[in-house]
Amino acid sequence: MKLAPKIIILLLAVTFGVMTIYSIIQIKNMEQELIKDAKENHSLMLSNSLGFLSKSLWELDKDISIRGMKPLFETGTVNNILIFDYTGSLFNGLYRKNNEIEVIDPQSIQKVYNIDTSKINSKKMPFTLIPSKLLYKPEKLTDTTYEIVGSLWWKETEFSEPRFLGLAIMHFSTEFIAVRLNEQKIGFVYLTIGLCVSIILLTYAYLEIEIISPIRKLMIASLNVASGVFTKIKTTKGKDEINKLTENFNYMIVKIENSLSLIRGLSEASQEIVKCKDLQEISNIYSNYCQKLILAKKVSVWLDTSNALSNAARGMRRLSDDKELEQNDPILKLILTSVEEFHDKFDNLKKDEKNNKIVIPLLNSKGVMLGLIEIEFSLSEFKYGEEENRIVKGLGVSLSTAIENYWHVLKEKERANIERDFELASAVQDSILSNDIPDSLHFDFSTFYKTASQCGGDWYGVYEVAPDKILVLFGDVTGHGTPAALITAVTRGAADIIKQFIISGSMKVDEKLPGYVLEFINECITETGRKTYYMTMVSALIDFSSNQIIAASAGHTPPALITMNLGQPEVKYIYPKLGSRLGYEKGSKYETQAFPFLPGEQIIFYTDGIIEGENSSAKEYGMKKFKQSMKNHCANKPDLFIKSIINDAYLFFEGIPQKDDIALMIIRFLTEQEKELKKETQNPKMRAA
Repeated sequence: MKLAPKIIILLLAVTFGVMTIYSIIQIKNMEQELIKDAKENHSLMLSNSLGFLSKSLWELDKDISIRGMKPLFETGTVNNILIFDYTGSLFNGLYRKNNEIEVIDPQSIQKVYNIDTSKINSKKMPFTLIPSKLLYKPEKLTDTTYEIVGSLWWKETEFSEPRFLGLAIMHFSTEFIAVRLNEQKIGFVYLTIGLCVSIILLTYAYLEIEIISPIRKLMIASLNVASGVFTKIKTTKGKDEINKLTENFNYMIVKIENSLSLIRGLSEASQEIVKCKDLQEISNIYSNYCQKLILAKKVSVWLDTSNALSNAARGMRRLSDDKELEQNDPILKLILTSVEEFHDKFDNLKKDEKNNKIVIPLLNSKGVMLGLIEIEFSLSEFKYGEEENRIVKGLGVSLSTAIENYWHVLKEKERANIERDFELASAVQDSILSNDIPDSLHFDFSTFYKTASQCGGDWYGVYEVAPDKILVLFGDVTGHGTPAALITAVTRGAADIIKQFIISGSMKVDEKLPGYVLEFINECITETGRKTYYMTMVSALIDFSSNQIIAASAGHTPPALITMNLGQPEVKYIYPKLGSRLGYEKGSKYETQAFPFLPGEQIIFYTDGIIEGENSSAKEYGMKKFKQSMKNHCANKPDLFIKSIINDAYLFFEGIPQKDDIALMIIRFLTEQEKELKKETQNPKMRAA
C-alpha cells in the first residue's frame, strides 16, 4: 500500500475512534442530564399540585382531585397519578390510555398496584410548608418508568395541628429521552462523516503537494539510479525535511557519479594490471592510470632488487630507467626509516615537499614491502589528500598482486596463493553441495556438514529422478583440503550429467540405476584423480511407490535404518555388496540390492568422520555410541534429531578439533497422516500441485 492511503487510513481511524469515544461520552452525559431534568420537572409539577390534591382528599371531593391531576398529563410523559389515603385505600386516580385521560377503577388498580400502611409510612415525608420537601426521592421502576411519591398534609388553621391525609403517586415515562438520544446519535454520525471527508480531502491535498509528490520524485530518481541513470531533483525554497532530503539526494547523486567514475577507472586499471604478464608493462600501466586519476606529473615504481618478499630490502630498482639504490644508500635508509616510523599511521608515506614528491611504500596484503611508489606533482597542482591516497593504495593492491604473481612465475613459487586457492576451493565446495534437495510429500529431511579444514571432501546430493523416486548420493573423499574439494566438484558435475541423462531418457530409472551411477562417477574420478585420490560412496534409489531402498556401495559406511520393534526403536544397517572405492580402477562394477522400509521409519547417511572422531584422551566415538544416540533421539523431527546426534558427539569430543570432515543426512519416510498434515501446511502452489 502506498504512503498516502496509509496516512489517510491512520487519520481516519484516529478521527473515527476519537469521535466515537466523544459521541459515547456526550450521549451518556446527555442521557444523564435529560433523566435528571425529567426527574426535576416532574417533581416540580407534582409538588405544585400537592396543595390542590390535599384539599380534594380533605374534602373528599374527587372532582377537585381530577381538576388538580389533569394539568399534569399535558406534558405527555405522565402515565398515571394515584391518590391514596393514610389507610392505603385508593381515593382517586387518572391514567393515560390511547392518548386519553381516564379515571382509574379503584378495584382494578388494587389488583396490580396495592399499597399498605407500611409503605404509606415508609414513603411519608414530615410536614413542611415547602412543597418540594414533601416529595420522596424519585425511584426507577423500569428502564423507562420512574415513580415520584408526595405526602399529602392538611392544616386547617395556622394554629391547628397538621394532619397526614395520604400519598400522591405519579408514574412518568422517559421514552422521549431515547428519541432525543437517537436524534443526537444521527447528528454525531453526520458530523463524523463530514469531518472524515474533510480530513481525507485536506490531508490528501496537503500530502500530495508537500510530501507524496516529492517522495515520488525521489522514488523515481532512486529507481533510475538502480538502472544506472543519475537524475538530480529540483529543490524548492523550503527548509523542511523533504527539501533537505532532496538536497542530500542530489549531493549523493554527484558523489555516486564521481565514485562510479573513479571505480570504473580503478576497475579498468586493476584488470589491466592483473592481466598483464610483463613487469615493465605492469609498471607502465600503473603509472599511467595513477597519473590520470590523481593528476600527478609522474609516477614511478621501485621494486626490491631481489625480486622477492623481504622485510629488509637489499636494494631498490626503478623500473622506468633501471636506476638502483643500494642497501646502504642514505636515501633508501631514510625511506625505510620513514616506512617504519609511519607504518601504522594513516598516510604511511614520506613527503619530499621541496621537490613536490611523495614516496609511498608498496606493501602486500601481509604488510611485507615489495617496493616503493614515487609520485611527483607540478608546483601548481600539488594535492594529496585522503581520496588520492585511497586511489594510490587501491591501485597498489592490484600492482602488488601482479608483481607477486610475476615473481611466483619466475621462481616457481605458488605457495603465496594458497590462501586464495583455499577460498576458491571453499566457495566451490559450498556451491557443489546439494542445497536444492526437492521438497516432497513423501519425506522430511535434515543435513549437517562440518569440514575439518577450510574445504572438505564429504559430499552429498539428492535428486528427484521420477515422481515417486529420489536418488541419494553420499560420499567421502580420502583426505580433505583443496584436492578433496576438487574431487567433490568432479563428483557433483558427474551427478548433474547423470540427472540430464535421466531427464533426456538416456538412462533408465530402475533397480540397476544406483550401480550405473557409481560406475559413471568412478570413470570420472579415475580420470581426474589419477589413482591418487579416492572416494567412498553409497548410491541409494528410494522408491516411495514400492517402499524400497535400492542401494549400491563403493566401500562406504552402511546407512542406518531406524525401525520400530514392539514399540521400541531398533537400528538396522543397510549392507549392499561392497564395491571398490571410486577412482581406484576403471571399469569397476557395482551390484545393487533392495531393502524394504515402512512409512514412519528413518534412514541416516553418514561419513566415518563422526565414528572416528576422538576426544582429548584419543578415544574414538565409535559405532556403539553413535547407534545409542540415534535410538535416544529418533522420536524427534529430523532437524532436532540431527542436532541432538551432533550435540552428543561434540560433547564426547570435548572441544577437540576433529581430523576428518563430518557429514550426516536424515530422511524420514512420512506416513499418510503426516503427508496430509504437510499438505495443509504447504503454500497454495504446492497444494495445487
